[in-house]
Amino acid sequence: MKRYRARYALGALCVVLAVVLKMCIPKLLGDSMNQLGRGDGGATATPDLILRAALLIVGAAALGAVIRTLSRLMILGNSRRAVGDVRKDLFDHLVKLSPSFYVRHQTGHVMSRCVNDMQNVQGLLGPVFMYLTETVVVYAVGLCFMLSVDPFLTFCILAPFPPFLYLARKLAGRIQQGTRAAQEKLAELSAKVDESLSGQKVIKSLTLEDHDYDQFRGQSLAYRDTMLDVAKLRASLQPMMMFLASLSTFILLAVGGPMVTRGDIDLGELISMIYWMMILAAPTGILGFVISSLKRGAVALERICEVLDMPADLVDPEPAKSGEGPGRAIQHGALEVRNLSVFFPPLRDQPHLSGSLPPEAEDQIDGRKVLRDVSFRAEPGQTIGIVGATGSGKTTLLRTIGRLLEVEPGRVFIDGLDVNDIRLAQHRRAVGTVPQETFLFSMTLADNVALGRPDATREEIHAAVTAADLEKDLHQLPDGLDTMIGERGVNLSGGQRQRTALARVLLLQPKILLLDDTLSAVDTHTADQILLALRPIMRKCTTILVAHRVSTLAHADEILVLDEGKIVERGDHAALLRQDGIYASLHRRQTRRSQLSRELGLDELGPDASGHSDPDEDGTR
Repeated sequence: MKRYRARYALGALCVVLAVVLKMCIPKLLGDSMNQLGRGDGGATATPDLILRAALLIVGAAALGAVIRTLSRLMILGNSRRAVGDVRKDLFDHLVKLSPSFYVRHQTGHVMSRCVNDMQNVQGLLGPVFMYLTETVVVYAVGLCFMLSVDPFLTFCILAPFPPFLYLARKLAGRIQQGTRAAQEKLAELSAKVDESLSGQKVIKSLTLEDHDYDQFRGQSLAYRDTMLDVAKLRASLQPMMMFLASLSTFILLAVGGPMVTRGDIDLGELISMIYWMMILAAPTGILGFVISSLKRGAVALERICEVLDMPADLVDPEPAKSGEGPGRAIQHGALEVRNLSVFFPPLRDQPHLSGSLPPEAEDQIDGRKVLRDVSFRAEPGQTIGIVGATGSGKTTLLRTIGRLLEVEPGRVFIDGLDVNDIRLAQHRRAVGTVPQETFLFSMTLADNVALGRPDATREEIHAAVTAADLEKDLHQLPDGLDTMIGERGVNLSGGQRQRTALARVLLLQPKILLLDDTLSAVDTHTADQILLALRPIMRKCTTILVAHRVSTLAHADEILVLDEGKIVERGDHAALLRQDGIYASLHRRQTRRSQLSRELGLDELGPDASGHSDPDEDGTR
């Protein structure tokens, strides 16, 4: 609002002028009635005098309408500009928050703040500001006119106001509490809708439609009941205020009528008082709406500020340390990790949006140490393979190197530079990450590949697609590279989505390539073909390859075996087999399963990635 304070001030000034002109009309009307009601039968009220009074009233009304329109253009227009700025700030802050924020908070809760709460904030910055300003000015100007007629009569009219306003304030507090509860229910409902739409394949495959509908219905009814309670509270405000206005009008007639007969005030003044009371009744009648909207807007603003106050864990370093000086940019991609430990603090101790902890984050409620003193080096052109049980910290290690998680200073170095001294944009241009669970946008296949380099030529896009072994699948798509990809790549197979994400990163030509089980959705033969095609590229960069297939890691320069966040084995493929440890055991199991799948005529039996237990230990399956 400070950014547009001049417009708000001009809008408030227009409100004042419009109210003054409106309040002048009863005064003009009262004076005209006094002239008509004089003892000579109104003979002194010539047609010219009556016409002049009528023209003054019409002129004041017309000018007041113009100024009132200007006040709305200024104030309501400002509310849209201000909310537009808040939307931009909120979205800008959301894209800067670390991925851990989205682990702690469900998408539906965040979307509810970005959409529903933002509408309430717009009401707070527009109609609420305007009506509050108008109400204050109406009462201030109206009191001046009414006191000029008779202070005692004015006091009698306003006597019922204090107790009614006290009741309205108490009621508004209950409305605020109910509104916040309703907005939380709406956020939960939005999260449920987002979850149901995203998980339709699972719901249909397990015939959970009725169960999912019952859950949605239950949350919908809870939201409805909460909103009905709030609506009942809001509905009681306006009748209460209207009764207040009617009571004041009754007092005016009861007390003012005898005063006219006694000659204490003129008939025209009584008529003016009646019209002033009618003017005061309008803002009094909508005072319930204003208080209700004020409370809704205050709650919504508080919920939006909860997001804006979330600290951005990943921030750029000071300019002096940003690595932008000569010779400090990432040029080669030499990687060193020194005694890296990552601890996820308990989620209950972290700042979070109330009621928004998603189910997938519940295993982190008590906190846990994911990585423990991990150290290794990788020179440009080298490939480091990483294998381990589920939950051993493989993905966390790659996310830390890719600066998707905050890392302590002095733990991760690229080309001898601490990653905390490298600007995020510069770091992420040099480090390409291909996650296991890929995300594709609703655009063409070519646009998805060129997402990180919109200026890439068609030939460069095609070369990246070829390197990712996706070219052979283009004939299956109706328009090849120009095929429109559905939401989240729904019309592609899992392997095609993974290879599209791989092509997207290869197009960036990163100095460090992080592959997080990127080939898990393709068969062994296709995986070998992709790795063979990637070798010329991998010789030009540093590659960290996470895989659950031992065959995928066989050609790595060094293989790290993680167990409960620690490196328990390290060496090349042959050396690890000689150690006869976890890696060798995993190799034997996967070899036995591959042999079994060939005997059964299957493409492949999924290899056991647990590293500890084997459901097919005796090979009977």
